[in-house]
Amino acid sequence: MLTRNPAAEQFVSFLEETTSWPNAALHGVKRKTHQEGEPLDYSDYLRLRRQGSQLGGFAYVYADTGVVNLRLNYDSDAATLLGIAPDAYLVPKGHRAYRVSVQITDENTLRQALELAEMAYKLT
Repeated sequence: MLTRNPAAEQFVSFLEETTSWPNAALHGVKRKTHQEGEPLDYSDYLRLRRQGSQLGGFAYVYADTGVVNLRLNYDSDAATLLGIAPDAYLVPKGHRAYRVSVQITDENTLRQALELAEMAYKLT
């Protein structure tokens, strides 16, 4: 999937940093059609999860596009989130807890994604 991402180097840097945090790990996902005993799916997107958290992943990442979807509810403080990461955008649909995304395209958006991911990590 990284071969289609023009910012693959920055995306890998994001994963290296976030998985170095205490108890953070990268996982595949269970599809809605998941059958008992099937392995996790690593083909489309991956989940960054803080081990021991009951809240699920703190971020979902898409290697081919560099998009990072974060467990941050923008309703409470959108101005602060977008002040930290002006390239982030609000997702109008989907699960309420995952409404903030940023696409890693360069070093600047990498920095923003890391700041938002750290916020999400601390909240999970």
